[in-house]
Amino acid sequence: MTNHSTNKQPEQLSAAFFKDYFMLSKVRLSTSVVGTTIITYCLGAAKTAETFDPLKCFGLALGGMLVVAASNGFNQIYEKDTDKMMSRTQNRPIADGRMSTNDAMIFSVVCALLGLFALAFFTNGRVAFLSLVSLFVYSLVYTPLKVKTPLAVFVGAIPGALPPAIGWVAAVGNIDDIAIVLFLIQFFWQFPHFWSIAWILDDDYRKANYTLLPSFEGRTKKNALQIIWYTVILILISMYPISIEFGSLNSLFLILPAGIYLLYRTFVLYKTQSIKDAKSVMFASLIYMPVVLLSYLF
Repeated sequence: MTNHSTNKQPEQLSAAFFKDYFMLSKVRLSTSVVGTTIITYCLGAAKTAETFDPLKCFGLALGGMLVVAASNGFNQIYEKDTDKMMSRTQNRPIADGRMSTNDAMIFSVVCALLGLFALAFFTNGRVAFLSLVSLFVYSLVYTPLKVKTPLAVFVGAIPGALPPAIGWVAAVGNIDDIAIVLFLIQFFWQFPHFWSIAWILDDDYRKANYTLLPSFEGRTKKNALQIIWYTVILILISMYPISIEFGSLNSLFLILPAGIYLLYRTFVLYKTQSIKDAKSVMFASLIYMPVVLLSYLF
């Protein structure tokens, strides 16, 4: 394997320099996470007596981006050696030797502190607390567990499920029943979503001794069946808010087609066990979550 540690660090303030910090932050992933938070903030403002506050929304987005960037930075610091082993991660700035661990640590700590402060200042302390929990569990619990057990995915689903709850709490100020329901929907959504990604990348993950499918067996019907079952649970939980009048029967016109399509894709994966069909599950899951959240407006 090629040794990347001798690569020259990019010139300060150059385009390559900033690109490396964007890679460390995983800006596209951070944007999608924060996007979910903003959707549920808008949902909370629409469903309650709270007025939409552009300044609060800005602070939620800014703070969320910074905290997620910090989580990704801490993750890459911890995984710098295993990142070198995998094709999709070996070009990350720390693994490739273009950024020092100290620089990445300083950047991540500053992002975490600024992000938590922005969330507490612009929204409320509960939002900052939930974001701190997410940062802690992702960086210090989920990341080390990845090399030890497939159960790491369940732990990782906790910080992954907090963004919609955080958006709701930013709007209403309390961790109420709806926040918990939104958390559970996002929690179960991550299994078909992440396991489809793990299915696609299983060969690469195994280079670093990661086994992130439901069991160590890899791309098998048994693991595909697990994806089906968790998709069924996801669809059922997604319909629960209608029973407590958070959504309405009109919500089903969006939830059911999206859910049936996602479930269909998981059945196809079970039949074929192919990487191509795992990609279809992944894309179907990406469609599912925003559709469900928006359905509660009707």
